[in-house]
Amino acid sequence: MTQLKNNLSLSKLFIFLTFIIASGCANSDTPSDKLLSSIDESIKQGKTVIVYQMNNMDKTSEQYADWSAYLNSFMEEKANTYKVYSANKAFNTKLSKIKIDTGSSYTIFLKQGKPTYYYDDVIVEPMVYIAVDNQYSAKKLSAMDTAFLPDVINFQE
Repeated sequence: MTQLKNNLSLSKLFIFLTFIIASGCANSDTPSDKLLSSIDESIKQGKTVIVYQMNNMDKTSEQYADWSAYLNSFMEEKANTYKVYSANKAFNTKLSKIKIDTGSSYTIFLKQGKPTYYYDDVIVEPMVYIAVDNQYSAKKLSAMDTAFLPDVINFQE
C-alpha cells in the first residue's frame, strides 16, 4: 500500500511539474518581446508606427505638455492609420545594434516599404508629424516638409 501511495505521489508530482514547465513555455514572451511583436503586427497591418522614448516624464513640464498636445492632436486625425508605442529595453537593444544612442529621448517612425525616420528627441513641433505623414502618404513635399523630415536610418523591424 505504501508503494502505491508513493507511486501516486510521484505521478502527481510529475503531472504538477509538467504543468509548471508547460505554463512557463506558454508564457515565455516577456513584455519586451510583446512590444516588438505588437510593433511588427501593426506594421504588417499597414499601419505607420511611432515609437518614442521620453526621459522627462514630468507631466508638469512645458516639454511634456507640448509633446503630449501635439501627439494627441495628430493622433486624433490619424488613429486609424497610426499606432504609438513607448520604447522599452528590447526595442532599445535593436536600436543600439545600429549605433543609436538609447540613453536619451527619441522618436522613430516605421512603415512597411518606406524609410524609417529617426528624430533625436521627443517631438515638440507638429510639423515633424505632418512632414513624415506627407512623405509616407506619397504627397508632394513642400520645402517646409523637407526641412522638418527627420533623419533616415537603416532599421529593420
